[in-house]
Amino acid sequence: MKTLLELGILFLVSLASEAIAAALPFEFPPAILAMFMLLLLLSIRAVKEVHLENTSAFFARYMALFFIPAGVEIINYLDLLKDTWFYIILIAFISLLTTFFAAAKAVELTEKLMQRKEDR
Repeated sequence: MKTLLELGILFLVSLASEAIAAALPFEFPPAILAMFMLLLLLSIRAVKEVHLENTSAFFARYMALFFIPAGVEIINYLDLLKDTWFYIILIAFISLLTTFFAAAKAVELTEKLMQRKEDR
């Protein structure tokens, strides 16, 4: 029964995000809107982590299955990938380095702030 309630919360958030995205005068992905809404609900404690722990653990455990359709869809565009594979790999590599650098700087900043807080 708890899992059914957890799924209900997620489906209600998803349904609300679909309605809001449809009402917006510009295109906005409902899935991104749903994530923001769920973050807001968790932040204001309208929904607690324990209300979603079983379902979220299930989805996290089987997340790879959700990428299969996207991977299969790529096969339809292999001719396009033949022409642009180098640029795709280059962009992925640059993105990897940028993300790594940003994460390292964020950790350094966090450590400095924590050290400053301890010194007080």
